[in-house]
Amino acid sequence: MFKKQLKGLIGIFLILAIIPFFVFFFNYSCVYKIPDYANQCNNTLAVEISNTEETGSGIYFTGSGMKADQLLQSTGLDIKILNNFELKDGMKLILDSNSKGNIAVGRIDNLKRIALGMTINLNMATEDDLLLIPGIGEVTAEKILKLRQKKVRFRNVGELMEIEGIKEKKLAKLKKYLSL
Repeated sequence: MFKKQLKGLIGIFLILAIIPFFVFFFNYSCVYKIPDYANQCNNTLAVEISNTEETGSGIYFTGSGMKADQLLQSTGLDIKILNNFELKDGMKLILDSNSKGNIAVGRIDNLKRIALGMTINLNMATEDDLLLIPGIGEVTAEKILKLRQKKVRFRNVGELMEIEGIKEKKLAKLKKYLSL
């Protein structure tokens, strides 16, 4: 009786030892492929395409040096650009099906910029934009806007230390979200 139980235990242990190998190899056979231009890395540029026809709209991450027509072709949009140009980080391409080959160029809106880990321009930010930044409430946002109005424009982000309640530690946190 004891030998049968021992053989049964050995059989169970062998099965339990083999199961992880099957799980390991099965997981590698189901690899998920990330679509081109959908992966944000350190050296990529974030470019948004806004299309009136909804096809190809979205945020794409490209390498530096890529031209607008290359990105549009790789996203499946068959648009011939009259004046091709190099893409820049935070750029927004606005396509209109009615204007053949003309593309309006703008900036990714500040909500998306913060979500992507990009900075927003302190001299152009509205109160709503400033409220998106962790550590800035309504009172601080109003103080920043009053100081900007008084100075006409900020020359560096460090000028925020003139506001009561913003010291070096808080300024260091805010610099992650603000630029000029």
